[in-house]
Amino acid sequence: MSLTVEAWFPQLIWSGLLESIDNEKLKEFAYQRKEQTEGVHASNYIGWQSDNIHYKDNEVFDGLVATITGHIEDCRNLVNLPPLQLYNIWINVNGPGAYNHLHNHPMALLSGVYYVDSKEEQGNIFFERSDGAEYFLPPVEVGNHFNGSATSYKSVTGALYIFPGWLKHSVQPNTTEEDRISISFNYGVIK
Repeated sequence: MSLTVEAWFPQLIWSGLLESIDNEKLKEFAYQRKEQTEGVHASNYIGWQSDNIHYKDNEVFDGLVATITGHIEDCRNLVNLPPLQLYNIWINVNGPGAYNHLHNHPMALLSGVYYVDSKEEQGNIFFERSDGAEYFLPPVEVGNHFNGSATSYKSVTGALYIFPGWLKHSVQPNTTEEDRISISFNYGVIK
C-alpha cells in the first residue's frame, strides 16, 4: 500500500518583482504624504505610517493599486476565495532603527507589501508559524516547508509579497542610514 499525502491548512506566500512601476514617483508621493500628515501608530516602532490612501490621490499610486488588485485576483482564484475588495492601503517610511513588531491583519483575507525603495540590508519581512508545531517538532538538521518555524523574504525594491491576513509577520530593523519605503495593503470580502 502507498500513502497519499495531502497538504491541509498550508500558509501560502506569493512573491514576485514588479518591473513596470515608477518607484521614483511613488517615493516622491510617500515623502509628500509624510510632510502633510503626522501618520498613525500601529505595528511600527520609530517609523512613519500614513493613514489610508484613497483612489485618485496620486496617478502612479492608482496604477500600483490596479496592478496589486490584479495579482490579488489571481491569488484568490488559486485558493477559491470569493471576490475581494481593497480594505485599506498605506505607506511606510522606516528610517534608521525603525521596524514593525510581530502582528497580523485582522479582518483581511489577503494582505501584502510592496517595496518602493529598499535594500536587503534594510531589514526583511519575517513570517512566523503560528500553529504550535514548535512545541512538538524535534531539532532538525535540514529545515523545510513542513518543519520550519519561520521564514523571511528580502526587502528589495520592486518586491511584492501577498499572504493571508492571519499570518503573523514582522519587519526587521533598518540597519542603514537610508529610509526603507514600502506600501502595505489589506483585501477582504466585499461589503
